[in-house]
Amino acid sequence: MGKMPVLLTGKMPVLRREQRETTMDTNISMKFLACLSLALAGVLALGDFAASPAAPRTLVVEAGKHDRVNVPVSVEAPADAMEADMIIDGKAVPCQVVDGKLWFIVGNLPAGKTAAYSVTSSDLASDDSPFRVGWVSIKQSDKQVDVTIGGKPMTSYVFDYGKAGKNQFRRPYLWPVYGPGQLTMTRPYPMQFENLPKNVQTDHPHHTSIWIAHGDVNKVDNWTIGPKSGWQVHKGFPLVAGGPVVGIIRETLDWTDADKKPNLAETRTIRVYNLPDTGRVMDFELTFEAKYGKVTFGDTKEGGPLAIRMRTEFQADKNGDKGILVNSQGQQADKAWGQKARWVDCSGLVAGKRYGFAMFDSAENLRHPETWHARTYGLCAVNPFGLHDFPGDKKTRGDWTIEAGKSATLRYRIYFHDGDAKQAGVDARWNDYAQPPAVRWK
Repeated sequence: MGKMPVLLTGKMPVLRREQRETTMDTNISMKFLACLSLALAGVLALGDFAASPAAPRTLVVEAGKHDRVNVPVSVEAPADAMEADMIIDGKAVPCQVVDGKLWFIVGNLPAGKTAAYSVTSSDLASDDSPFRVGWVSIKQSDKQVDVTIGGKPMTSYVFDYGKAGKNQFRRPYLWPVYGPGQLTMTRPYPMQFENLPKNVQTDHPHHTSIWIAHGDVNKVDNWTIGPKSGWQVHKGFPLVAGGPVVGIIRETLDWTDADKKPNLAETRTIRVYNLPDTGRVMDFELTFEAKYGKVTFGDTKEGGPLAIRMRTEFQADKNGDKGILVNSQGQQADKAWGQKARWVDCSGLVAGKRYGFAMFDSAENLRHPETWHARTYGLCAVNPFGLHDFPGDKKTRGDWTIEAGKSATLRYRIYFHDGDAKQAGVDARWNDYAQPPAVRWK
């Protein structure tokens, strides 16, 4: 088995200074201290101390049927662990304990192979770390949450309902969004309203970079921007965390009507991983709760729930620069609209080099593989609800109801990459997402 690439090096947690220092009575003899230490099995008993690290455990990862390259994985963390070290082939592997799970990256594991990691956990979080290179950092302010990887901007999650020109924003969005080589991946309008590049179109002001929305939620339009449009009201951030492997933003919010009367509660989780610059990954987990009564997502093409308005060069129409829109079925451009697919990829030439992104549908999602509202003019949205508008059986409606008091979750991934879909191995990366490596404690 090939050796795993080491993105960062590991370090065992160290005691804080105040935990190392102990105030001792000068009248206590050294002999007494020695006896006391022996009585307590060698553990100093004066002052505040941390418990000794737990004994190493073995974590086994099985590749399964697919070659694995830079795959984010997680497993239930050892009880009470706040920090851990992972070792394989004598080398440290970056890992992170957050949200009750141990997260790490499977760097290179061929199909059919197995890797065994030695994991040492601790109930003490270290004050410092020399591993800031590549760190996913999260900084929260009163209007947005900024995400950087290795000190370079990745994106900002904006939950401020300000204006850009005449446009009154009603929902959170991610902008700007940086992919390989720090290239911006989405359209700047309407967030940037003035001094736009000449090739940027100013249509559809509700297309806010990357956002979550739908055009019919209990008959409320929570897709467009207008006086009758619904809102998504920010409630709070139960979890905002960064680290050497993953950055997590978890938000609670209410979907409302135009008067801000709520009709749906959502818990939105976004994860960004510390991966090589040529392949950035962002995960979305959307849990919808019928907290205020029964909720129906209506059958309309105008919606997501997850959508991207791409930069102009990725468009597969005359305004793009040799843009390509293709889905997992091999259907391209307009032929991909409304079709079922595991993924849709959009790419184009920027300064003579091709870049792109793929949107992945989880195999566990409603109506997988889902239908796509993927347009050649620059919109790519996964939409399992708009069946009546899409090609196919017009008698079938796509309404989806969550009964009062119940909840349901949809999951998606966005993969930003160099090259086109084939060069970036998009189908293989979908396998990593939908059929991840098996991980178990031994």
